Amino acid sequence: MNVSAVVLAAGLGERMGSERNKMLVDICGQPLLLYSVRTLSQVPAINEILIVVRHGEEDTVRAALEGFDRPIRFVRGGETRRDSALFGVRAARGDHVLIHDGARPFADVSLIERVVEAATCHDAAIPVLAATDTLHVRSEGDMLTGTFDRTSVVHAQTPQGFARLLILNALEHAPVDATDDAAAVMALGHAVRCVAGDPRNIKVTRPEDIVIAESIARARVAGTAHDTSEPVA
Repeated sequence: MNVSAVVLAAGLGERMGSERNKMLVDICGQPLLLYSVRTLSQVPAINEILIVVRHGEEDTVRAALEGFDRPIRFVRGGETRRDSALFGVRAARGDHVLIHDGARPFADVSLIERVVEAATCHDAAIPVLAATDTLHVRSEGDMLTGTFDRTSVVHAQTPQGFARLLILNALEHAPVDATDDAAAVMALGHAVRCVAGDPRNIKVTRPEDIVIAESIARARVAGTAHDTSEPVA
């Protein structure tokens, strides 16, 4: 099996209230990005790790990962997430590709391996969590116009895994409203397999998320972060 992991780390972190790359935010003494990169390196099927960064930030990110002893290739990011993912996939050498948000530090080895296995069998797979809140449809006038069937709605996570040629084609032709890589693949008419996500696989987006991330990191060090994920498909 020949899998490339593309880690998206070109975000500005505007919702963090800072122009500094949020991938460099300190989480219990380590940069946010290091958590996911280190875990990806522990997955036997992954043959290479590519980190997509903003122009001019390669040296800064490389310095933040000092001490990480596996080879990393850096790829210059684009203006949008879709462009950054596309550039990363173009540079990848694997038959299959995982695309991961560097802002999700706690995707563990078992979750990643579930995605790899399903992507190998189905060419497209993502980790998901079942929706627990009621989801309504809101109109432009701030009036509710409908309610989703919660049993058929899931929350998408990353890493998302694909056959490389499939996701390359999907990203090159992705519609403007494709909000993630799976959406781009589905726009081609290709099905995407769901595997069990993990509630700890949070995306660090706002300052308050740092507190949650530090709690998860401390629990992992203490050995108290038990697996609470449940299959949804």
